[in-house]
Amino acid sequence: MAIDMETATIFTVGFHNAIPTGALLLVTDQPMVPEGVKTDASDKAVTENFVNNHLQIGINSLKELQNSGISVKHLRFE
Repeated sequence: MAIDMETATIFTVGFHNAIPTGALLLVTDQPMVPEGVKTDASDKAVTENFVNNHLQIGINSLKELQNSGISVKHLRFE
């Protein structure tokens, strides 16, 4: 439903520097709806059920990039 400012910055710098950019976000709340506000209990449930899976997806993605021979470009700020 939205993108956080830090992720937006990563995408903006990636676009400016012509670097393919991606993000894997684990969103645990929806503050615009009453039942979507994060509580200690819901945060614990999300952590137990999804964090390991999300970390594995991220690790696999990085390995795939590494194995395809794509290298990191250096950033330039003008």
